[in-house]
Amino acid sequence: MSRRPVSITAGATIAFVAALAVAAALLLALLPMRNNAVIERLETRSLVARAEMIAQHLQRDEAGNWRLDLPQDVAAAFSIVYGRASYAIVTAEGEFLMGAGTSAPLAIPGPGLHGFTLERNGRALQGVALPATVEGRALSIQVAEDLRHPDVLLDDAAEGLTQDVARLVLPVFLALSAILLLALRRVRRPLRMLAARAEALSPARPGERLPEEDVPVELLPLVRRLNGLLERVEAAQAEQRGFVADAAHELRTPLAVLQAHLDLLRDREAAAALGQDLWVLERMVGQLLAIAELDDLALNTAVPIDLRALVRDVAALLRPLAEARDVTIAFDMPQVPVMLPAQEEALAQALANLLENAIGHAPGGSTVGVALRQDATACVLEVRDSGPGVPEHERKLIFRRFWRARRRQDSRRRGVGLGLAIVQRAAEIHGGAVAVEAAPGGGALFSLRLPR
Repeated sequence: MSRRPVSITAGATIAFVAALAVAAALLLALLPMRNNAVIERLETRSLVARAEMIAQHLQRDEAGNWRLDLPQDVAAAFSIVYGRASYAIVTAEGEFLMGAGTSAPLAIPGPGLHGFTLERNGRALQGVALPATVEGRALSIQVAEDLRHPDVLLDDAAEGLTQDVARLVLPVFLALSAILLLALRRVRRPLRMLAARAEALSPARPGERLPEEDVPVELLPLVRRLNGLLERVEAAQAEQRGFVADAAHELRTPLAVLQAHLDLLRDREAAAALGQDLWVLERMVGQLLAIAELDDLALNTAVPIDLRALVRDVAALLRPLAEARDVTIAFDMPQVPVMLPAQEEALAQALANLLENAIGHAPGGSTVGVALRQDATACVLEVRDSGPGVPEHERKLIFRRFWRARRRQDSRRRGVGLGLAIVQRAAEIHGGAVAVEAAPGGGALFSLRLPR
């Protein structure tokens, strides 16, 4: 099972957005915790300050009784009307001396400052007990307040913190996501440019390379490696083409010598059988030379040609072969010239191989149809025969070099597997394509599409 290709942009976007979402969630979770800790410290400081304020203003009168004169604003916090805070002044032994909001100690006196919580009258109180020495007497100043009182401003702020932070985090999250998408789009631009240039590379233009200008530093080594690979492939192909061309040229001389010896043989029946095999070899040499020339050919020397006239000229050359096999060639072409910038020799070889292939597979007494049509973008040449056709599983294979079907329904065909490869190479040179399908009524239908 094949895996779908992975998108770098999509992966980076998902990872970054997920990281932002996790960071936002952690922020929303941790900030209230941090806020609660800060508020608790502030409340403790406030309670300690009030206890210290009570210790500063606590004194005995002339009769020896304890008296507390607090500033008005501090005293208001402990009023019964306000009902939020309470205090108790207790001796070290735990004796209640005086207080507000309570008639008993709020906590057990201890040697040092300590906090406490208690439930009283259905209220949860939090407080501190501050040891103090007033006029030589060891006392415990105990202050507590109801933190869930509706008038506690810090609690109100704590409850609204999450909403406030969410209102702040969400726009920042969206802004960062937008910045990320813009950054990824800018990063993706050279990648898409390189992908487009790589897709545009064609065997018809072997000298093309990927551009190294305006390429990000991170991608430059990859581009240079690919260009180096293309250079090595081009050099190997050139060496291979040179070898094929040289071998084909060298074979011509011994083939000519063999033909001369065949002409001298007295056994003409044996000479005729050997002549058929020699013809196959000569045809292979000719096609090897033809395809070697096409491999070295480029479209930069193309000239306008009349494709309709070229089809008729090639068909005229092959008419004796068609007559020998009792095959008729029928044309369906426009009445006006069909002009196309092309390499005339390359197209002539392609047309000749298509027609020869159709004539060779067509049964005696049948017709090979040649149709030429054009639209706004291309010219299409169709060659149809009434032969056995091409099986669907072989339609992508028949254009390979030296490929031949294992079973031939027509024993007259003795091809070498290069004719259709020549057609495909000629199509590539012109930026076109060749395809085969089943013809209506049986047989094969070859379509050569050439961009205008």
